[in-house]
Amino acid sequence: MADETIIVQPDELRTAAKEMDAVATSVHATVTTLYETLSRLGDPISVTETTANGVQTGTVSADASSNPPWGTDSYGKKFGSGAEGYTKTSVNLLQGGYDMASTLAEFAKGMHQAADGAGDTEDVSSSGFGSA
Repeated sequence: MADETIIVQPDELRTAAKEMDAVATSVHATVTTLYETLSRLGDPISVTETTANGVQTGTVSADASSNPPWGTDSYGKKFGSGAEGYTKTSVNLLQGGYDMASTLAEFAKGMHQAADGAGDTEDVSSSGFGSA
């Protein structure tokens, strides 16, 4: 393993980071569109949008006091409630989507930082050897 060489090309890493940013934004927008559509149809789910360290995410929860479109009779309760019911499943699905978007954004942020760090190190090293 000591014989391996790692080459970092900051410009290419920055390009990849921008693409990762775009994917994160797209996943977030897709999950938000799904949530908004389901909400308009009466889905008893709510999302609280937050931003931490420059990364946008959402926290998904179910509104227990809602009147879901499938009703609250025994069939409606069986469909919507419980560990494998629609409400729990849809909360998990949407939360997973928001978590994925957040993780992709964190990856992109790390890639930007790595590119900046590698570029700065290259600049310092080059100036130390008299290169421009």
